[in-house]
Amino acid sequence: MPFSTAVASCPFKIGHTPLTAYQVKIGNLTHELLVKEERCNEFGSVKDRVAWYILSRTIEKIGPVKSVVDASSGNYGNALACICQRLGIDATIVSSASISAHNAAQIEGAGAKLVIAEPRPGETSNAARMRVAGEIAEQEGSVFLDQYSNPLNPASHQNWTAPELFADGPFDAVFMTSSSGGTSRGFADYLKAHPGQTQLCLVEPESSCAFLDAPSGCTDKLKIPAFGSQRRSSFAGMKPDPGMIRMDEAATIAAFNLLHEHELSKVGLSSTGVILGALDWLARQDKPARVACICADGDERYLNEIQSRYIPTVGADAYQAAHARLAPVIAGIRCLGPLQPAARAAAQ
Repeated sequence: MPFSTAVASCPFKIGHTPLTAYQVKIGNLTHELLVKEERCNEFGSVKDRVAWYILSRTIEKIGPVKSVVDASSGNYGNALACICQRLGIDATIVSSASISAHNAAQIEGAGAKLVIAEPRPGETSNAARMRVAGEIAEQEGSVFLDQYSNPLNPASHQNWTAPELFADGPFDAVFMTSSSGGTSRGFADYLKAHPGQTQLCLVEPESSCAFLDAPSGCTDKLKIPAFGSQRRSSFAGMKPDPGMIRMDEAATIAAFNLLHEHELSKVGLSSTGVILGALDWLARQDKPARVACICADGDERYLNEIQSRYIPTVGADAYQAAHARLAPVIAGIRCLGPLQPAARAAAQ
């Protein structure tokens, strides 16, 4: 779909999200870290783009639809449910027991049906969601949007998110995590079509194998929704392989709380992991660098469950150790605020 019809005609407040600048001092070097605030989309996450892009393209291809169904770990389902409510389309979202309480409430509040898929023996939660969504589509005659395999998922980022970000480039590296894999593949395809010096880096837990094999064998259960995946993404296989930074989940949860303690950011959990990955990369550079982080969502999806759900999954001792180790690192970050037009012009 041409950019003008897929994006510019979007009736919702999706896209043109802020880019917040941070100054990071590591040793004798001062770096610039820019956070793409996807939490500022109308329905709260980068998945707003995917939901609108896939749904609008599907309607353009097959005509008006009465009902749709799709699988989601949470953010995409939230966005799709809200968009369908506005458009008068019935929606069924198939998720897992790990969905955040926030997303579950939002999906049902938008009038969508939320179905929790139970994995069969040996089946990942992602595969279970896809299987159940397909079954519902066949039984009820709903349109299965199939975000996990639909090429429109990465296309939404190749044609929308990436050009929007790189309008404020250049960057030495861009960091993101994978869930469905659409963001990563979309950025990889964009960079392939626009060759330059930018390095694409994925940040994932040890047990994620969405794009590259996991050191732990992809056996340990993931603890943060949409922070990596234990299913090989349908969009894997881009060449060259992206850079990979493995980030401990206890460190991610500790850094999330530290960012709030210092009032530095309101990004979500997986986004905090992405920022930590960028800091790890910057610590290994021998000259000042300018990098960007695609931060998928906001803190409101996790705050109420940090103490009751997330810290217990990593253990109090591991959390406290990570908190103590990262406290001076986070304290050394300075927020410069949203990137202004003059700064954008200077960067280019």
